[in-house]
Amino acid sequence: MNNRVMLLFPKWTEDYGLFAHFVTRSSSWPPLNLAYLASMAEKKGYETKIIDGQAENVDLEEMVKRTLDFDPGIIGLTSTTPFHHISERVAARLKKKTDALIVIGGPHTTVTTDDPASFTRSFDYGFRGQADRSWEQFLERYDSGKPLKEIKGIIFRDETGSIVNTGQAEPVDLKEVPWPARHLLRPEKYTMGTLQGLKQFTSIKSVRGCPFKCTFCSTDVFGYKLKRDDPHQTVEEIKQVLTTQGTTHYIFLDDTLTANKKHISDLCDLIIQEKLKITFEGGTRANLVDDSLMAKLAEAGLIRISFGLETVDDNIRKIMRKEVPLEAHEEANRLANKYGVEALNSCIIGMPGETKETLRKTLRYLRLTPEIKQVNISIAVPYPGTELAEQAKKGEYGLKLLTEDYKDYRRYNAAVMQVGDLMPADLVRLQNDAYLSIYALSSRWRSMYKKQGFFGVLLTASRFTRSLMEKRWPDFIRDRDLYISREQKVKIKECNDLREKVKLKIAPYGSLNGRELETVVETEVKKSEPNKETVALNVMRDNQHNHEPHPYSSGEEFHSYIHNA
Repeated sequence: MNNRVMLLFPKWTEDYGLFAHFVTRSSSWPPLNLAYLASMAEKKGYETKIIDGQAENVDLEEMVKRTLDFDPGIIGLTSTTPFHHISERVAARLKKKTDALIVIGGPHTTVTTDDPASFTRSFDYGFRGQADRSWEQFLERYDSGKPLKEIKGIIFRDETGSIVNTGQAEPVDLKEVPWPARHLLRPEKYTMGTLQGLKQFTSIKSVRGCPFKCTFCSTDVFGYKLKRDDPHQTVEEIKQVLTTQGTTHYIFLDDTLTANKKHISDLCDLIIQEKLKITFEGGTRANLVDDSLMAKLAEAGLIRISFGLETVDDNIRKIMRKEVPLEAHEEANRLANKYGVEALNSCIIGMPGETKETLRKTLRYLRLTPEIKQVNISIAVPYPGTELAEQAKKGEYGLKLLTEDYKDYRRYNAAVMQVGDLMPADLVRLQNDAYLSIYALSSRWRSMYKKQGFFGVLLTASRFTRSLMEKRWPDFIRDRDLYISREQKVKIKECNDLREKVKLKIAPYGSLNGRELETVVETEVKKSEPNKETVALNVMRDNQHNHEPHPYSSGEEFHSYIHNA
């Protein structure tokens, strides 16, 4: 039996043309899933290699050549929906030149199990969901010559050519999963821009699963139930990477980093206790962070955190099942700024109910919310396996699915749905203009440059140039395009100045929390001017996680203080 395994991650940015450099800079992450599979293969005695075509800039022909030179018995590929056709292209080329078993896994295979257009005859087997146990059993049976078709969690074709699905894979105990075989990757190829400069990084996962049910996301791979690794094991993994590769920055791939606050808090405590000189980042919901947790995250090394704002339109938020209060986003971004953590806020345009006016509302909110420094804008994609895909197929909420050609299912400079009166070309144009609107604020230029470098400046300039070539001025770039008056901007500046003044004066005294204080603030809100109202509410929010008594929390003194601030 040929005990060699080759795992392939094909280069996928060639379809991006001019933007390939920017996409590569932002999205060339280590293929952690393949590194996990490689680790298991090595543990079973297989000689194993990984080719990351994206990071190593290996094109299709070179990838095929290097694979054939290695002469493996098993060839594994992974794919996501928009780039599945690239993996299929590699598999088809290899199928003509080798008798090795060719297998495919990843999110796309999981959600398109019975689709012959996805599971083509270029593949011998497919893996569904979490492949830890099914891959392990596959290797054991391959090595011993036992039938492979009895394994749970795989798909294959029977004698008639029909696709056979063996059902769900066996449950995974994360404590039994070996660390990824990062030594098979080239660590120097993975770098990322941060506000602290360019960093060599790797990805890491301490929790699998997501308890939320956003309509634009599929949880078919990891499920809704959270499965946590032992924080001690995660720290030991970090220490191992530090020692062997010198990598100091870590991207946590947990769907919701702070979903279990005790878990992430315990992990931070261990990082602090071990005095690990690392930085890290991750994504979460804005209402799942508070002052004390953000402080601990920052102390442990958090330098960037992502929040899914999506939109500010209440109807759209309800349809997508993402009703995190806007106040939570302001608070979360303010806390990130307070502790020197870079906050990235993600928005989606083209969800059910979207119009030019709902987008204007979102961009107006972003223009008037100084706490928010960075924003990413993507176009909604009805990925297979999501509720959004079903809504688009049924024509619900004014959606119309225009193509099921998955190579067009990209979030940038492409759209595959009509949303009400908005055609795909309209959504692409609005995405372009939305970026210009967001980064028209000079206060956001520094973070953009620190993260993306000079190319980020060029990309922004190219967006402006694109609109001019279309013989139009970009929508939403001026305040008046967002219905923002000069008087409103003056009031907002006054509000922010007052808020900072209040914060500085009360800082030495600790908390403003407590029911009595809330009553005072509530009374003050009813009497005060809009800017004073904001000051009062924000001061209370600033201190809602600190429980020390405050000298102004007894009524009239604080009432008088706000008026005299």
